[in-house]
This record gives sequence, structure tokens and C-alpha cells, in this order.
Amino acid sequence: MTELSTSTPSQTALYTINNPESVIEVFLDVETSTVREVKCLNHNRCKEYTYTAAEYLDRYSHHPAGMAVKAALGA
Repeated sequence: MTELSTSTPSQTALYTINNPESVIEVFLDVETSTVREVKCLNHNRCKEYTYTAAEYLDRYSHHPAGMAVKAALGA
């Protein structure tokens, strides 16, 4: 997992998680098999995390976001 701080991406999120204190958007790049999570907390604090698709599915395959990634990959 790589932690980066970047601007908001222009593509549409594959999955969005709305928590009381944060919003998490999940993006998938099928060509490079990478998953990017953008987590935004209160007061405009955002962080970006990048995973390989395999690593993301190992961690989150039980979560609806992981299921969305798996479906998008056609696995």
C-alpha cells in the first residue's frame, strides 16, 4: 500500500462508501490492475492509497467495494 496526497481525480468512482466522519471513493485502473482509494475526512483532509488489485481483494473481498472491484475485473 502506498500513501499519497493528491488532488481529486476526474474519473468516476467505482464504489463510494459514506461514513459519518468520512467518504471513501474507490477507483479501478483495469489496464494496470491497480485500485486507488481516496479517503476524505472532515475539514478537507484527504489521503490517497494505492493497492494492486490482488492486494485490495485480499484485504477487502468481503466488503461491497471489494466485490465491485472483483466484478469489474471479471474475476
